[in-house]
Amino acid sequence: MGNDLILSIDIGTSATKALLFDADLNQKAISRRTNPIHTMQNGWSEQDPDNLFNGVLDAMTEVLHANQPDNHLAGVVFSSQMYSVLAVDPYGKPLTGSITWLDNRAAEVAFNLRHHPLAAQVCQTTGCPIDAIYPLSKIVWMREHGQISSKIRFISIKDYILYRLTGRCVADWTIGSSSGLMDIQRKKWDPTALSLAGLTLENLPELLSPKSILTGWDQRLAEKAGIPPRTPIILGSGDGPLASVGVGALTSDILAINVGTSAAARCVLTKPTTDPNEHLYTQVLDEEHWVMGGMTSSGGIIYEWFLNEFCSQVNSEGIPTITSIERNKLEQLATEVPPGSDGLIFIPYLSGEQSPDWQPNTRGSFTGLKLGHTRGHLARSVLEGITRSIYRIAEAFQTVPVFQDIQFREIRVTGGLATSPLWLQITADMFGIPVVVPELAEGSARGAAILGWSSLGRLTTMQDYSKSFQAKTRIEPRNEIHAYYQNQPYKEYLDCARNARS
Repeated sequence: MGNDLILSIDIGTSATKALLFDADLNQKAISRRTNPIHTMQNGWSEQDPDNLFNGVLDAMTEVLHANQPDNHLAGVVFSSQMYSVLAVDPYGKPLTGSITWLDNRAAEVAFNLRHHPLAAQVCQTTGCPIDAIYPLSKIVWMREHGQISSKIRFISIKDYILYRLTGRCVADWTIGSSSGLMDIQRKKWDPTALSLAGLTLENLPELLSPKSILTGWDQRLAEKAGIPPRTPIILGSGDGPLASVGVGALTSDILAINVGTSAAARCVLTKPTTDPNEHLYTQVLDEEHWVMGGMTSSGGIIYEWFLNEFCSQVNSEGIPTITSIERNKLEQLATEVPPGSDGLIFIPYLSGEQSPDWQPNTRGSFTGLKLGHTRGHLARSVLEGITRSIYRIAEAFQTVPVFQDIQFREIRVTGGLATSPLWLQITADMFGIPVVVPELAEGSARGAAILGWSSLGRLTTMQDYSKSFQAKTRIEPRNEIHAYYQNQPYKEYLDCARNARS
C-alpha cells in the first residue's frame, strides 16, 4: 500500500523548492531550482515571471517523477516569497518583471506617502508601515512612471504562477495583507489604501482564504508535471508566516526567526492586533491567526556579501568563490574572538533599514576598526551586527500593549544561518533565552504542508502538528555574556546606526 502525500511548492527569492510530505510531515523527496535576480539599476531588483514559473513546473515534474507510483497525491499547496508585485494585462501577460522585496526604487515614494494625511489610518487598517518594500509604494511608483491603466492588474509572483496553472487570478489573505492594500480585520481590499494608490478593485486579484481549494488545472501543464487533473490545489500562504507554522511557533511566547536572504522575527496572535508605533507589521495567516513581526534585508545576504568580498578567491571566470572548508575555517577563527569583537561594530544596513525604524537611506559600516583586528574579528562582528538588527525587531514587540505582559521563552530558527553554531550561540547569548533549531530545515514548506493537510480535513487544527515539534539542537544562553551584550556594546551599536542614516 502506498502513502498519501502532499506536494509543497515553496517559491523563494533565491530558489524554488518542491517537496513531498506524508501525513506525518516526514519529508519524502525534494527538488530545487535557482531563481536569478536582475539588478538593472542601482537599488532595483526584479525577477523574470516566466523564468520562475518554469522553475516551479520543472521542480514539480522532477519530484513527482521520482515518486513511487503506488503513492497517492492528495493535494498541492503553495508557499511564496512576499512583497513582490508585477503588472499584467487583461490576459495575464506580464508587462513588467516581478519586483522583489529587495527593490528600493520606491523609497522616495514611500517617504512622501508617510507624510500623507491618510497614512496613519492606512497603516493601522492594513497592518503595514508605509515603506518601499510594500507593493503599495511600488504600485504608486509604477503609476508615476506611466505603467498603470484601468485594465492593468497588479499581482504577486505567486498569483501569477497560480494563474498560469489554473486560469484564476486570486491572492491569498497573507499575500494580500503584505501589500499595504488589505484591511486585515475585514480581509478585503481597503478602499482608502486603494485610493492612495490610485487603484480600483479591477486592478487587483480576488482575495481568498489561504485554506481555499482550487480545481481546474491547465490540462497540458498537469500532464507535463505528472499531476492527476482532479488533484486539489490549496491556495497556501506567504513563506514568513508559514515558517512560524512549520516550526510549531503558534503561541505568543515563542519567537520565530528566519535568516535566509533577509531576516525576520515573528509571533503568532489570535486577534488582528496592530502596532500603534508602526514599528512592526501584522499579516493574516488564516481565519483564526494573525502574525506580527518585522523584517530586515540585513540577513544571510549580508554574510554572503562579506564572504564574497573579503574572504573569497576569484575563479577563472572572475567570480568570487569560497569553499565549505574555507567557510568552516573562518567560522572557527570568529569563534576564537571574544563577544563584542574587541570593540569592532558592524552596522548591517547595506540596503537600508526596515523594521523598526523604516529608514531606507541608512547605510552600513564598520566602526572601531584597528590594526589588531583580523578576519575572524570582522566575521564575528558581521554576525553580531545581523543579530543586533533582529534583536531590535524583537525589542519592538515590548512597546505593543498586547505584548507588555508576555516574555518570550524560546526562539525557533530556520534559514541558512541556522546551520552556523557560532551564530546560534551569539543569538542565544544576545537574546538571553534558548534557541531551538527544528529537526526539519524547510520551515516554510513544512508549514505549507501543515496548512494543506488542515485544508483537506486531515487534522482538526494546525496546533495538532505543533505538539509533535522535534528539536534538532537546543542552545542555552550564557548569562554573563548576555549581561555584557545588554550594556555598552548595544548602546554603541544604536549610536552607530543613528549616525549611518543619511
